[in-house]
Amino acid sequence: MLNNPETHVDNINTGILYKYALTLVDIAGLGTRTFSYLIPDELQQDMKIGLPVLVPFGTKGLVNAFVVGFSNYLDSNIKAKSIVEILDKRPVFSLEYLKLLEWVANYYCCDLAAVLALAVPMKFFKQNKRNITKIEYDATIKLSKEEETIFNFLKLDTPNSASYVQKHVKIPYSKFYRAVRKLEKFNLIKIENILDENTQKTQYEKYIKFIHKDGATKPQLRLLDGLEKEKQVKLIDFEKDFGTSRVTTKKLVEKGFAEFFDVEVYRNPLNILKISNKEIAPELNEEQNSAFSFIESKIDNHETSPILLYGVTASGKTEVYFKLIDKVLKQGKNVLFLAPEIALASQLTRRLAKRFGINDVAIWHSSISDGERYDVWQKLRNNEIKILAGARSAVFAPLQNIGLIIIDEEHEASYKQTSPAPRYNAKTVASKLAEFYNSALILGSATPDVQTYYFAKNTNNLVTLTKRFNDAPMAKVSIIDMRDEFIKQNKSIFSRTLIRAIDDNLSENKQTMLLMNRRGFSTQILCKNCGEIIECPNCSIPMIWHEAEKILKCHWCNHQGPMPAVCPKCGSDAIRGYGIGTQRVESIVQKLFPDARIDRLDSDVLTTKSGHIDILDKFSNGEIDILIGTQMIAKGLDNPNVTLVGVINSDSSFNLPDYRSSERGFQLLTQVAGRAGRGEFSGKVFFQTYNPDFYAIETAKEQDYSSFYSEEIDSRSAFDYPPFSQILKIVISSENNFRAEKSAQEIVLRLNTIIDKHGISERLIVLGPSSCILERINNEYRFQILIKNKMDKKGHFFISSFLQKIKLPQDIKLVVDIDPIDIL
Repeated sequence: MLNNPETHVDNINTGILYKYALTLVDIAGLGTRTFSYLIPDELQQDMKIGLPVLVPFGTKGLVNAFVVGFSNYLDSNIKAKSIVEILDKRPVFSLEYLKLLEWVANYYCCDLAAVLALAVPMKFFKQNKRNITKIEYDATIKLSKEEETIFNFLKLDTPNSASYVQKHVKIPYSKFYRAVRKLEKFNLIKIENILDENTQKTQYEKYIKFIHKDGATKPQLRLLDGLEKEKQVKLIDFEKDFGTSRVTTKKLVEKGFAEFFDVEVYRNPLNILKISNKEIAPELNEEQNSAFSFIESKIDNHETSPILLYGVTASGKTEVYFKLIDKVLKQGKNVLFLAPEIALASQLTRRLAKRFGINDVAIWHSSISDGERYDVWQKLRNNEIKILAGARSAVFAPLQNIGLIIIDEEHEASYKQTSPAPRYNAKTVASKLAEFYNSALILGSATPDVQTYYFAKNTNNLVTLTKRFNDAPMAKVSIIDMRDEFIKQNKSIFSRTLIRAIDDNLSENKQTMLLMNRRGFSTQILCKNCGEIIECPNCSIPMIWHEAEKILKCHWCNHQGPMPAVCPKCGSDAIRGYGIGTQRVESIVQKLFPDARIDRLDSDVLTTKSGHIDILDKFSNGEIDILIGTQMIAKGLDNPNVTLVGVINSDSSFNLPDYRSSERGFQLLTQVAGRAGRGEFSGKVFFQTYNPDFYAIETAKEQDYSSFYSEEIDSRSAFDYPPFSQILKIVISSENNFRAEKSAQEIVLRLNTIIDKHGISERLIVLGPSSCILERINNEYRFQILIKNKMDKKGHFFISSFLQKIKLPQDIKLVVDIDPIDIL
C-alpha cells in the first residue's frame, strides 16, 4: 500500500532540486516495483516526473525505469546507486496523470506500482538499445581522458550500441555515460534511442519522391512524368500503377531522379470497420433537446458532478451524447467515451467514426493488438486524438485536454475490475478525472444503478427521457409461468408459447434474440446413482460441460478436464449433465428450427479481436435469424428487424445471495426487453420464470424503473446498504482452512477493538468473518469481512490506515475490495 511520506510527486520545476528519484522498474520475476536512485548533479535540471531513465539493477545490469517521485531522504541502511542517463527528455506521463494514479492507489488501498503497471503499457517504452554515432571527424576542443577514448573508438557515421562501445572502451558505466553526455553536448556525437526488438516497433511504409528528370532515358521519362504529377507517392502503389519493378525504381534513385523515404504508418484498429462516408446528424426531438440544453448549461458552468441521463430503452440517449460531443469538440477539447464491454465499445466506436470521422476517433481495449495500442498511445501523447472510446481500461489512457466524459450503460458491473489490484471502478476513476480536468461527466442508462440514481436525484443532476425516439411503442412483455408448463408435462426449457412465437417470427422474416445468462452446455455434472457433483479440484464449485469442445471447464480458475467415464465416488456410469447454458440452448434451437440461421454470442466464441464485430455485423445485415447469448446481447444492440426476445430463465440473476441481485436481475430483463421493436415493427418479449409474482420481474415487465427504485431504496435504507453506506470487503485466504479463519477472526477482533475505542461502532459496522459463498478458489479457503462505512471519507481513511498496519504470515493472503460489485 502507498504510505511513503518522504516521496513527492511535485514537479521540480518549482526550483526545488531533490536528491533522490523514486523510479518504477519492470523486472522479469520481480514484477513492477519502485526503487530510489541518486540524481547526478548534471541531470538535476532535466529531471521530471514521467521521464524514462537508465538505472543499474544488480546482476541485470542497466535497465529502464520511469521517474515517479522525489525525495531528499532515504533509510540509513539503503545505499542508493545513481541514475545513469535520461533516455528521453519527453516525459511518458505527466504530473497530473501521476497524481490521478496516486489517488487511485490510495482510494483502492493498493500499491502505486500496481496502478502504474495497469495504466502505463511499459513494454512499449523499453528503449534498451541506445545507438551512438560519431558525427564530427575531429575534435576542436580539449577532451577528458574518457571522452577522448570513446571519441577515438567511434567511426564516423557508423552507429554502435552504447553497451557495445562501453564494453570495448572498458570505462565504468557511470563515467562512460557522463562522458557520452559531454560528447553529445559538444555536438561530436549523436545518440538515438532504439526500441527493443521484443516490443512493438513503429512501422513505416516506403515512399518515392520526384527530384528531377534531366538526362533521363525515354522509358525513365514515362515513369518520371507520372511521378512529377504526384510529387510523392507510396512506392508499392507507384510500381503497381506504372507496371514497373523495384529494380527499375532503385535505378531512378541511384541516378538522382528520385528519392526513397519512409513514412510512419498509423496502425488504426478502426480500419477493420471499413467506414467511408460520414453520417449526418438527425434532428433531436423535444425531449432530447431539453436534455441537451440542461447538460449544456452544466458544461458551460464547468460543473463536474456526475449527471445522470436516464432514458428508457431506444429513447435516443446516444444522439444527445453526440450533440454534446460536437459542442465540446468545437470548444477545442477532447472526449472520453466508455462502454462496459469490448463488443459494445466496438459498436460505439463504429458510430462515432461514422459521425465524426475515422481519423479523429480511436478505440482502446484489451483486444486490440500491441502494435495498434502502441500507435494509439503515441497519438494520444501527441494530442492527435479527439474522441477516445473504449472499455474500462480506457479511463487510464493518456487522453489530453478532456472536456467531456461519457459512461454509457453506467449500471454495468463490468466497469469494475475485480482482479487483480487495483480493483478499481472506471466510474469512480472517471469522476476523479473529471475533477482534474474540470470537465463534465455524463452517466447514461435505461436502468440506472440505484446508487447513481439516488445521488443524481438529490443533487439536481437527473435528466430523463421518457419516450422512445419517434414515439415507437415499447415492446409488449409477457410473463410465462414455467410451473404451469411443467404441470402440462412440458419438461423442455422452452415454453410452447415461446416456440410458437419463434416459429411465427421466422415465417415473417423477422429476427429473434434468446437470452441465457450462463455459458456452456450443462451447468453441473451429477451422478444419478449417489448424487455426487463433479467439482473443480481447485475450487468449491461445479465444473461446466462445454459440448463443442467436449471438455469440462471451471469458470473461475479455468481448470479443464475430460468428462469422467464413471463416478469418482461410487464408480457408477450414471454420470449426466444437468442445468443449461448457451451452448445447450443453441443445440436445442437447432433441433427445433433446423432451417433457421442460428449463431451464439458469449465469451466462449470471442476467440479473435473482431469475432464479436463479425457476429454483430451478420446479425445487423440479416444473416442470422436467431441470436443466442449471455448478457452481452442485452445492451447496445439496435437492430430494427428484431421483433422477438425470449429470456429462457428469468430467475437466474435473482438467486444469488447478494444485496444487488434484485437490481441486477431487473436491469438485465429490462435491458434485453428493450432490444425488441426498435424499428417500424412492434416487438414481443417473453420472460420465462418459476417466480412470476416477484416484484423485480413484475416491474421489469412494465419497464417501470420508478416503482422498482422505490421498493429497492427502502430495502437498502433498512439494512444500511449503499447508497446509505460504503461497502468495503476484505477477503482472507490460505491453503490452510484453519489458519485462514483464525487470521480473519484476529483482524475482526483488532478492528472492532479500535472502533469501540473511538466510539464509532454505529457508523463503522463490521460483519463477519464468515466463509465466502465460494468457499474455495484455486485451492485456497476464503473468509470474508464486510464493513459498512457510514462516515464517508473519514471512515474510508480510518479503515485504510488500519489495513496498512496489518502484517500477515506469508501463507495468508489479504485482498481489499473497495465498493465491491458483489459480496460472493
